[in-house]
Amino acid sequence: MKMLKWLNRYMEEVILVLGVGVMILVIFFQVVMRYCFNNSQAWSEEVARYVFIWQVWLAVPYAGIRGRHIRLELLHDALGNTGKMILDMIFFCVSAFFFAFIGYQSFGVVAGIIKMNQLTPVLQIPKWLCYLSVPVGSFLGAFRFAQYGILRVLRFIKDPGDTTTIKLED
Repeated sequence: MKMLKWLNRYMEEVILVLGVGVMILVIFFQVVMRYCFNNSQAWSEEVARYVFIWQVWLAVPYAGIRGRHIRLELLHDALGNTGKMILDMIFFCVSAFFFAFIGYQSFGVVAGIIKMNQLTPVLQIPKWLCYLSVPVGSFLGAFRFAQYGILRVLRFIKDPGDTTTIKLED
């Protein structure tokens, strides 16, 4: 149970930090090879690009659980406690459905790329591995928005005065 709590709180963060670390190392290697040894490595640019794409889509659930998503605060601040909770629920539901829809639609794209059997130009890995970031990130985002929407309702039932949109439980 302790491991599940840790994963719930830090999974996206750890993956994003590791991805940034890989990007920094690969890009630094590329710079050193290009400017010090006059020998550019094409594979490093491809790795950095695909890690970056995964980073973008995995940032969706991370932004959701940290409360860093785009939201209009003006209306939220003008409402009472019940109004804030209702507005939060609308936001969480719309966000969860939006990302679930994007995830569902992106499976068709990934399936088409699998059928075409496309490979990346330099590394020769299946191109669908890069495109898979869209459904993975979208479904994780939908899950996280639904999860925190449910937690928001439970917090409101316990304490109607709690107007915190996102609250990471320890």
